[in-house]
Amino acid sequence: MHASLWRFRGDPDELLRRYEALLTDIPAENMRLHLCLRADDGIIIVDTCPSRDAFEGFVTGKMRDLSAGHGLPEPEPVEDFPVEAAFVDSAEKAHPR
Repeated sequence: MHASLWRFRGDPDELLRRYEALLTDIPAENMRLHLCLRADDGIIIVDTCPSRDAFEGFVTGKMRDLSAGHGLPEPEPVEDFPVEAAFVDSAEKAHPR
C-alpha cells in the first residue's frame, strides 16, 4: 500500500466544497483509507493506493482530471510513501508483507 500527500492552498471553505463535489465522482468502494484535513491555508488530502503502480496511474490520470474538473487548484508537489502500518478504529488495516 502507498499513501500520498496532496496539499491544496486557498480558502479552506471553498476548497472543501470543491473536494466534496469531487467525491461524488469516486466510487465509495475505491476509498480504502482516505483523509481530508482542514488547514488554515487550505486542505491536505492523505490518500492510499494498493501499489506504487496504482498510485502513479491515479496521480497522472484520474485525480488530476477530477481535481481540474471540480476547480481545485494545482496541488503542491505530491508526495508518495510506502505504508508501513495503518490502524482504523484500533484495528490494523495495513502492514508490510
